[in-house]
Amino acid sequence: MVKEYYDNSDEGQRFQPGTTAEGEAVDQKFDEVAAGFQETEKDTRRALKFPFSDGMPSQEFEATAFQRRNRVLGFDTDGNLALVSGFFNRGDWQPDTDYFLNDVVRDPVTTNLYVLIVSKHTSGATSDFGNTSLWYLAIDADTVRTERLAAEDARDLSEQYRDSSRLWATSLEAVADGLRGARYYALSARGDEQAARGYRDEVEAAEGRIETLEQSATSAEGTATQAASDASNSASAAAASESNIQDVESNVTTLATQVEADAESASLSAAEADSVAERINDTTTMDFLNFELSGPDLIAHFAGYSDADNFSVNAAGELEVTL
Repeated sequence: MVKEYYDNSDEGQRFQPGTTAEGEAVDQKFDEVAAGFQETEKDTRRALKFPFSDGMPSQEFEATAFQRRNRVLGFDTDGNLALVSGFFNRGDWQPDTDYFLNDVVRDPVTTNLYVLIVSKHTSGATSDFGNTSLWYLAIDADTVRTERLAAEDARDLSEQYRDSSRLWATSLEAVADGLRGARYYALSARGDEQAARGYRDEVEAAEGRIETLEQSATSAEGTATQAASDASNSASAAAASESNIQDVESNVTTLATQVEADAESASLSAAEADSVAERINDTTTMDFLNFELSGPDLIAHFAGYSDADNFSVNAAGELEVTL
């Protein structure tokens, strides 16, 4: 629907030549024209516009509705408007056919795929894929085939490596050169780990015993130090005791000497007493009568003593001799 910015088609509302135009009618016409320009400005401002330059091509699309299906407006490599799409597959190349930007065409001879890079191109009697200003080689079939074969070879090699890796991972027997699978070594490592844990426990127990022995050694060292101190004190006491013993031995020796001297003196006194007693027993009554001595003096005379002080008569009338 075409939008009418200003409609002056009704001749009855037009100003007629030779008539008088009223001011209000003229103002109304000018208001309608101004309103039309305002609507035109709105549409112009939101319209897609391009900077104008001399010689720029027309931006009008020549494609039919059928040709425009599934297409969008875009720009070609020259920056002009063109019908574009992500990519549109046109199948095998055909002569005398209109192709548009991003049309994908297959070369029926080489099976290569080409993409049109201009807004529009009409093919001739023979293909012109060698013209790089028109067509872009998207997929080189020969390269794809070569890469497909290489990919298949890589797949086969990968499967071989997969099977070999699986064998190396799970086998408990020798795989190659006497080497076994990873599972065997993992189980062996697990046993070694358990043994290592046992050794670790033994080491910890030994460390505990060593710590106990160190404590015992420390205690024994203290005991030995105390014992050495006690021994030193005992040695000092023994030395003092030895000195005391020597003093006692000296005293005993002195006392023994004294006792020996006293015994010898007593022995001499006893011998002397025996001699006196013997002389007394040998004396007769007549001997007493021949002397005018009496009492102690007489006895002293017969006993061989010159002094009668050694003899006395006690209160009982008994004779006492002082040796």
